Amino acid sequence: MSVTLEHLCRVLVDTGMMTAEQQSIAIERGDLQHHRLVEQAPSIGVGRRRVRPVITPAQVVASLRFEMADGSGKPLTEDRIVEALAARMGWEYEKVDPLKLDPKLVTNTMSMPFARRNSVVVLSLADGVLRVAMSDPTDVGLIEQIKQVSGLKVVPVASAQTDIQKVITETYGFSKSVNAAQAQITTGVDLGNLEQFVKLKRVEDIEADDRHIINAVEYIFHYAFDQRASDIHVEPKRDKSLVRFRIDGVLHDIYKMPRAVHSAVVSRIKTMARLDIAERRLPQDGRIKTSRDEREVEVRVSTLPTAFGEKLVLRIFDPGLLVHDLTDLGFSTEELKTWERFLGYPYGLILVTGPTGSGKTTTLYSSLEALVSTEVNICTIEDPIEMVMESFNQLAVHAKIGLNFPVALRHILRQDPDIIMVGEVRDAETAELAVQAALTGHLVFTTLHTNDTSTTVTRLVDLGIDSFQVASTVIGVLAQRLVRKVCPECREETFLTPDQMALLDVLTVPDETRRLKVWQGKGCVHCRGTGLYGRTGVFEMLENSDTIRRLILEGASAVDIEKAAVADGMVTLRECAVRNLAQGVTSFGEVVRMTAQES
Repeated sequence: MSVTLEHLCRVLVDTGMMTAEQQSIAIERGDLQHHRLVEQAPSIGVGRRRVRPVITPAQVVASLRFEMADGSGKPLTEDRIVEALAARMGWEYEKVDPLKLDPKLVTNTMSMPFARRNSVVVLSLADGVLRVAMSDPTDVGLIEQIKQVSGLKVVPVASAQTDIQKVITETYGFSKSVNAAQAQITTGVDLGNLEQFVKLKRVEDIEADDRHIINAVEYIFHYAFDQRASDIHVEPKRDKSLVRFRIDGVLHDIYKMPRAVHSAVVSRIKTMARLDIAERRLPQDGRIKTSRDEREVEVRVSTLPTAFGEKLVLRIFDPGLLVHDLTDLGFSTEELKTWERFLGYPYGLILVTGPTGSGKTTTLYSSLEALVSTEVNICTIEDPIEMVMESFNQLAVHAKIGLNFPVALRHILRQDPDIIMVGEVRDAETAELAVQAALTGHLVFTTLHTNDTSTTVTRLVDLGIDSFQVASTVIGVLAQRLVRKVCPECREETFLTPDQMALLDVLTVPDETRRLKVWQGKGCVHCRGTGLYGRTGVFEMLENSDTIRRLILEGASAVDIEKAAVADGMVTLRECAVRNLAQGVTSFGEVVRMTAQES
């Protein structure tokens, strides 16, 4: 028997997730809200017909946007509602995670119209038992149908209707497009010539189109945006093509495509990025500009010829994720005050250092955005331009035509700039020009490839910059890394052992009576069982004080400069990571990973 809205509300009240007042509101508005959701829901394809999906009571309650009754301020989401209902009814519950599904198993077990009509998707198959996600696990007739079709024992699992329908669209749609493209591959696919701005269709509209390769690529883009991916990898293998996403710094296998489809997918993406599709022997770089939720997104495309064909890496630059308010970067209160003090200087040199993927671009763009006003002229020199920003004057270097960093910087200085960002100091000439620009009244931002702040200072001297100029121009140096954050949905208290504290140098002599309380994620549907969700910055900030300036003039080593800076109150990268651990921001494992890199 299907669960009614009234029954669902009673369960939520009994479990403490909903107040009596919210229950009254939900029941009173239930019919009207259900009608609105039906009208608002996009029609979906089932064969040649377009129908509107069934709306469940859990979706109705979730759409009312109640807060949890426990006072936590968390929203009463469809996932939480279904999980609570499953616990009360004795059903097995699982959050449908697209990354854990086997697309071949999903699509081969049942047809898309059947899955769509009944809101059901296959989760896994093991030992002859088929686990199936359903919006209504009490539907005995449907379970019997699946048994007859599959010839397997079926275990129903409760899942959110919204998740099931979304997975059906993405998994079946992508597989259908890839399979159709494979069948067509011998006759060729007309890739067309597209404008530089590529407008993606809505996911629900893709399946109505029969341009199979184009559809497959658009499914990949939509899925990457939904999963907060920073990079998409399309890798050719001996007998298949592998699609992987980097999410929170970690790569995940997503799709395995037939090897025959790989070249067509690569050609489609290269066409979107305005690259030469006939050139397969040399690496190429390009970019795609598209939109996501009415927000422009840029995708940087890099191709590389490998043993099995062209490999693609697409880096996603979403302005909503790339440019933040300075308070959202992960600075502590004192670090934020220091960094804002750096930004307040009228001229001088500010350096940011860290490995690839450490968040330097986000810090630089966010800082420049904070300085934007009608009174200043901000110019950047980048290789390549990471994200096109209307508020900056951005210049991309082109080494093939002789427009390198030094040449670009000389010309930028003739453009009456107030603030200059040089993407990277790669040689002595660029370093000399950046210092001269700082000396002549410009605020200059740049990056160097060094491990920490003190080494950055001595690196300038190694590049041939006079120590007096370094001491006079450098405002400060910021070294940074990124660590994953503890999932806010499943975080729980724990304590470090003496051995763990000794590993992090928290205590000089571990003592069984002294324990450090930290937080860890036990794993939940929100973080896919990892206990970690999102990333934040870990910083080391060196300010050019009188003491540091004197040491630079004396030609002191990086070790001596670091010791003096720590004595002045500088927090090292390792100390910052441990502080984030103690504050419950990140986990012990993440700190160990980061400190291992810095040891």
